[in-house]
Amino acid sequence: MDSQGSGSEPIVILGGGVSGLSAADILASAGQRVIVLEPYDRLGGNQHSRNIGPYTFDIGSFIFFAGSPFFKRFPGAEAACAPANIRVERVTPQGRISAYPFSLADDLFRRGPVEVARTLLSLLRGRIADRKPKSAGSFARYYLGDRLFTQSGLRAYIQRLCGIPADDVEYRFAEKRMGWIARAVGPEAIASRLWPQAAGPSSLVRPREGFEALYDQVAAQLAGRGVEIHLNSQLEKIEVLDEGFQVRTQRGLFTASRVISSLPLTVTAKACGIAAGKGIESLPLLSLYVTHVGDLGFRSEVLYNFSDAGSWKRLTVHSRIYGQADGKHYLCVEAPLALGPSDPETEFNAFRDFMRSHGLMQGDTELVGHDVTAFAYPTYAHGSIDASEALIERIEKIGVEMLGRQGRFDYIPTASRATQLVAERLSSGRGWAPIGAATGAHMGGG
Repeated sequence: MDSQGSGSEPIVILGGGVSGLSAADILASAGQRVIVLEPYDRLGGNQHSRNIGPYTFDIGSFIFFAGSPFFKRFPGAEAACAPANIRVERVTPQGRISAYPFSLADDLFRRGPVEVARTLLSLLRGRIADRKPKSAGSFARYYLGDRLFTQSGLRAYIQRLCGIPADDVEYRFAEKRMGWIARAVGPEAIASRLWPQAAGPSSLVRPREGFEALYDQVAAQLAGRGVEIHLNSQLEKIEVLDEGFQVRTQRGLFTASRVISSLPLTVTAKACGIAAGKGIESLPLLSLYVTHVGDLGFRSEVLYNFSDAGSWKRLTVHSRIYGQADGKHYLCVEAPLALGPSDPETEFNAFRDFMRSHGLMQGDTELVGHDVTAFAYPTYAHGSIDASEALIERIEKIGVEMLGRQGRFDYIPTASRATQLVAERLSSGRGWAPIGAATGAHMGGG
C-alpha cells in the first residue's frame, strides 16, 4: 500500500495508544496530513478489553478523572465513560486488607508504642544512611525507614512490579514512581488522615462495552480531521530516504515526511537497523480472567498485593462496577512475568490458594481465559535509563522521533501525563503549539 498523494508526504505515527493518538490529533489540528499505523487489530495500545461470554475484562487501568488532558482533547471519549466510586485497597504482609498505598493506622500506630519507637529509630537511621539515595530501595528507606518499608509491603511490591529487588532499581525511576512516599509522610498528608475532608469528585470508568467503545470515539474524531488509521500494521522496517522515510509494515509500504514512534523503544530500534544492546528490558504481563460465586471477602474494586507471597500484582473486580453476570463476580488478575513464561493454570491455582489462605474468595472460583501482554512493565535496573537515552539519541539522530511510555522507555503513570508530554515534546521539537494542555489527574494507562 502506498500512501503517497498530492502535495507533501504525510506524517506517519507508529502506535495507536494514548501518546500516538494524542500526537495525531495535535498534528492534524495544525493542518498536517497524518497516518497512524497500529500493530494491533484495535486502538488503545496495551489498554484494551476482552469479551468472554457475558463478561468484559480489561487489560490496563480503566479508571479516569473527568476533565483530564486526554479527555479535553477527545471529549467524545469522556462522554462515553460512566461515573463510579472506586475503592482501592491492598493485602499487607501481615495478611490484612488495608488502605492503598499506605496506612498510618495499620502500618504504624496500630502496632503499639514500642513498634512506633522502633519505626522512628529506623527512619532516623534511614535519614542518615540514605541521605543521598542511589536506588528505589534507598529512596524508600530515606522517607520511611527500613522497618516501615518492609512491614508496609512496599519492598515486596516493588520487586513484584519491577522483577528485581528495590536496591537494584534506578533512583530516577523512584523519583517518578514513588513520589507519593514523600507526600504521604508530609504534614499535609498526615493532617488529611487525621482530619479527613469531604470526598472529591467520583471517577470515570471505561464504557460498559469495553475500551473499544471509548477508542471508537477517538477514531471518529481523528477521521473527522482527515487522519488515516491502519490497524494490523506490524512494523518491519524504517528506511531513511533522500527526503523523508519509507515505512514497511505487514500491510505494505508507507512514505512519510516525518516518522513519530510510540512503539516500544527496542522494536523501533530494530526496524531502524540499530542494535539495542543490553539493559533495556520490559516484563510481560499475564492477565487472568476469573469468575467467582460467593463472597469475595474484601470491599474494594481494586486490590493490590503488597504481601511477601504470590506473583499476582493487582486485581480489578469489574462486576462491582458494571454488575454481576450470570450471578457471578468477574475480575482480572494481573501477574508480571518476572521469571519468564508461566502456565496460566499454574498461576491461577497459586492465586486461588493465596486468596483462600487469607480468608478471601471462599467459594467457586474459575479461570475462564487469559492474555499475555508484551512490553507491559519496563524494568528500570541500574544503567537502563542511561542505555535507553543513548538508544533514543541514536534513533532520533536519523530523524525518527520517539514519544510515550513505550517509545521513550519512560515511566508515565497516567494518560493525562502522557498527553501533556506529547504536546510539550511536539511543541519544543517542531514548533507545533500544544493544544488544550490542561492540568488534572487521570488514572488511565499511558
